[in-house]
Amino acid sequence: MPCYNVAPYLDQCLESLVHQTWKSVEIICINDGSTDETSAVLHSWAARDGRIRVVDRENGGQASARNVGMDMASGEYIAFADPDDYMEHSMYGRLMEEICTHDADVVACGYTSFSDENGSVLEELSRSPGFGVEKEARSSFFHADSVWMKMDVVTCNKLYKKEFLNQCGVRFEPSFRRGEDDVFWLMVLSHARCFAVIPDRLYWYRRKRKGTVSYAWEEQRCPYSLDMDRLEYVTAYWKQIGWLDTAVSRGWLAHVMKRYLLSHVTSGEEIFQKLDKQESRALVQRYREWLCGMEAGANPAGLNKWDRAFCRLLRTEPVKANPVVGIYNRFMSACSGRRGRYYRLKSLMSSLS
Repeated sequence: MPCYNVAPYLDQCLESLVHQTWKSVEIICINDGSTDETSAVLHSWAARDGRIRVVDRENGGQASARNVGMDMASGEYIAFADPDDYMEHSMYGRLMEEICTHDADVVACGYTSFSDENGSVLEELSRSPGFGVEKEARSSFFHADSVWMKMDVVTCNKLYKKEFLNQCGVRFEPSFRRGEDDVFWLMVLSHARCFAVIPDRLYWYRRKRKGTVSYAWEEQRCPYSLDMDRLEYVTAYWKQIGWLDTAVSRGWLAHVMKRYLLSHVTSGEEIFQKLDKQESRALVQRYREWLCGMEAGANPAGLNKWDRAFCRLLRTEPVKANPVVGIYNRFMSACSGRRGRYYRLKSLMSSLS
């Protein structure tokens, strides 16, 4: 559990951990350079319960703190908790039951999101996934009801087999000071043999806490630049371990392209319409370099005709349109939906040449 200036929330979180029905746990708390009373609260709890271990260190970020905890862990299974959240007392007992029943590498449960402002349940941000088991995860094709999609990208609703994580060597990437959950999960996916998910909402996920990254994202979406950082990192990792061709053929690459790249240009967001010319030119160049570098992903399974059209447009070096083509592009820009967005982007790219 990475802890940074969370003293007001620790009692509720640690109470839920020490009273788990599964008693054989160690609770590793990494005090990540806190400047409030976090360290004092943690050490007070450690004095009362020998299962709690506290590490005080200079601030290094959440990803790095989680890695420290993973390396210290002596148990057979690993779970992560955020210190401003809390768990049902039955959570880890239920997850242990499922991971052992299915001999899974990772098992997940649902979660309930609640507001830090007034404690109200936020149903639209909660998750009650359908039960599912995927015995051959590495060979499965992507679809919207995939077990791994039901599990969600968040880290703290899961239990991981420690031997599995150690064998594949997956750790959180410290260069991501935010958004590291997605990267970690997409790396785990490429190695896991078996997944399981249960619908029970066993984790309580605090939202709308001012000053947190998640609060800023809830107010104005995840920054497109961070999405691109994650896409670049994950696809480079897949390529490094020799899994990119599999991701291409099974539709997984198309999924991450849609989520981290195409969502910003093919949807109503139309990110390029919000940027100035210099920012647009830099983003077009970044998208083009990634698309041109994805030789294996030139035509991934799972992209529809408009996705492919936008990819072809973004892969091409911007060229100034002749007057007739320019007039046609502006005329077509008035169309609704993706057709209009495509021609608006085409006109914009012509102006960047």
